[in-house]
Amino acid sequence: MTSAAHAEPFGTPWFRALSRRSTATPSVSRSLDDLLRAAWTAPHGASPELVKVYGFIEDEVSQAGRLLALRRQHDRAVEESLRAALDAADVRTTDRGWDVLNVLKRLNLRIGDRSYISGLLEYETAHMHDPRHWHTWDEHFSTSELRRLRDAYRAGRVKAADRAAAIDRLTTLYRKRAEAGRNRRAQVALKEIYLNRLALALLALLVLLGVSADLSAQPSLWREFTLAVFAGALGSTLSGVLKLRDHLVRLDELRAFRPAMRVQPLVGASAAALAFLLLANHSVPVTTFKSNLWSSPGVLGFIVGFSEPFFLGLVDRVAVIPDRNGADPPASKPRRKT
Repeated sequence: MTSAAHAEPFGTPWFRALSRRSTATPSVSRSLDDLLRAAWTAPHGASPELVKVYGFIEDEVSQAGRLLALRRQHDRAVEESLRAALDAADVRTTDRGWDVLNVLKRLNLRIGDRSYISGLLEYETAHMHDPRHWHTWDEHFSTSELRRLRDAYRAGRVKAADRAAAIDRLTTLYRKRAEAGRNRRAQVALKEIYLNRLALALLALLVLLGVSADLSAQPSLWREFTLAVFAGALGSTLSGVLKLRDHLVRLDELRAFRPAMRVQPLVGASAAALAFLLLANHSVPVTTFKSNLWSSPGVLGFIVGFSEPFFLGLVDRVAVIPDRNGADPPASKPRRKT
């Protein structure tokens, strides 16, 4: 449902909001019947997920209209909440669409008849202990309570307390699932932002590596050192990209990765610089290192930057201070048993 009379979506810049205050026309409140009959069509060129959300919302709106038509007594509070939710629904993003859908599902619980609630309880019973579903009934409530409520709805002997308990439990589950969905979409959005930034960093490092490799064709200690540093920064950044893509899934882990993302190229460059100095001074013998080939410092720097355990092991070998006499410390004599 798209209309200029709807409220602005979340995230509208403040300067746009200020510029539209003088030209915006006051919204016209529509009746609940008009909102229920309105068509929900995804905008042209929308993403497949947004099209799917529009379809779900259309189903829930149709379900709300059917349930209201079956009710013998009108609940003004629920109808007003439903009208306000539909009137303020401006689904321009996928996140906003899921939020609107979750609100409609919880409102339909309050106006649902016995058949509607019974179907939802049957669904929850069928998906208990299912790891593919978020927040199943058995994760939060007693399974015996679900069976009792389901049997009561099957037999048609539903008390007011049973109906209230069923609506309360289902509402809690819907809220939990909505929260899990927001968390999952936030994770995907953060990953997209970080990967895009790391992609730019990788592109810049690749260009710098190519320039330094070309300059290192002529033997020079500073040119080879620069090549190793840029190769180390590239390797460390690539290692961070793989870690972000394959291992970081929790939202707090992604937030913690943000400052590390800025330091990652510098860590790789520093590690490669130290390794280059150690090998250039023959502090650590490596038979495969040839200082007269420009490719050797680049390969060395990339390996050191990409593999932190390799670098730490190298530093550990250099940092060990041997005994002056070159002998192992004397072992303590075993005590004689008395």
